[in-house]
Amino acid sequence: MTIHAAKGLEFPMVVMSGLGAQHRNSPGVRILWNDNGYEAAINKKLTTGEFDARVPIDEQMGHLERDRLMYVAATRARDHLVVSLHRSGPVDTNAGRLAGCGASGFGAVTLVADPSHAVPAASSRTATAPPDFAEWSTRLREALARTAVASSVSASGLEGTEPDALRAPTVGVPPTAGHETPDAEDLPAGTAKGSRDLGASPWTKGRYGSAVGRAVHGVLQLVDLQSGAGLENAVTAQVLAEGVVDFEVLVTQLVRVALASDIVQRAAVRPHWRESFVGMEQPDGTILEGVIDLMYREDDGSIVIVDYKTDQIPEAALSARANFYAPQVAAYRCIVQTATGAEVARPHLLFVGERGAFDVPVEPS
Repeated sequence: MTIHAAKGLEFPMVVMSGLGAQHRNSPGVRILWNDNGYEAAINKKLTTGEFDARVPIDEQMGHLERDRLMYVAATRARDHLVVSLHRSGPVDTNAGRLAGCGASGFGAVTLVADPSHAVPAASSRTATAPPDFAEWSTRLREALARTAVASSVSASGLEGTEPDALRAPTVGVPPTAGHETPDAEDLPAGTAKGSRDLGASPWTKGRYGSAVGRAVHGVLQLVDLQSGAGLENAVTAQVLAEGVVDFEVLVTQLVRVALASDIVQRAAVRPHWRESFVGMEQPDGTILEGVIDLMYREDDGSIVIVDYKTDQIPEAALSARANFYAPQVAAYRCIVQTATGAEVARPHLLFVGERGAFDVPVEPS
């Protein structure tokens, strides 16, 4: 990556490349800024009056900026930093500047050519015949076909892939003309999404649902599940981050409803994990992955999965909505059971609304 892209990051080992490249000034029009404005050079013969006087200062500042960038690059390494001080002649290179600072004296390794490993003469080399065109073309098509297939599948993208869920209407939302519900076989696994957010802004779409829902999830990741300690500060931060400051009271209410539910309180006093990334390889080679809101270990050693939902729907529609989300939590259960070898109980969908929390266990498929 570039040095600028690496800012703020660290790695066990860093290799700084390109240090031997000669620094060159940009050709064409040059602008040098000063306290009174700027100086310009259209070409070598056409410049403003003070341009030549400003060039040495600009070059010195350029050298210092390069030193700062090298410092940023070098300090990205936690354990090992690899640099090459090779350079051709007395040219202006970063390798030369490092060597001039005494870099060659700090654990540097000098590579000496081994005469026993002579490079064969050009006359002794034989050219490799090109592959058969038909074979090459077939391999190319196969490679392109492989790259067209998604390498990973999101568990949340499986929402609505159950045939019953696909054909069940969303309560209170009539079908839009020209947007009939597709059959299950028409949707590739892992790509399904409900039609609830078709009219939403692009930045509010995605696996985490609405901005209010994302704020509720964010708070539940941070607060103490048993006591609710830290609730006020967490809500203030999350509604600001999601741009829903006007809904601070609603987010607080939904979080309190979730915390008061029996299943969250049961998790709070047992070993539990929040916002856990999980993944597994599927038989077709793709990776099934997702983020589980809450997991806890029951007294019998089994693991329980809880997924928060902030859908505002009538209680009578909970069963249909749970069927919609069933493939998602079933995928979570499969991943956790495969990864841990432990028994995973029925996943739970915890619907959190202004009227209370509804815990809906999902029968494992």
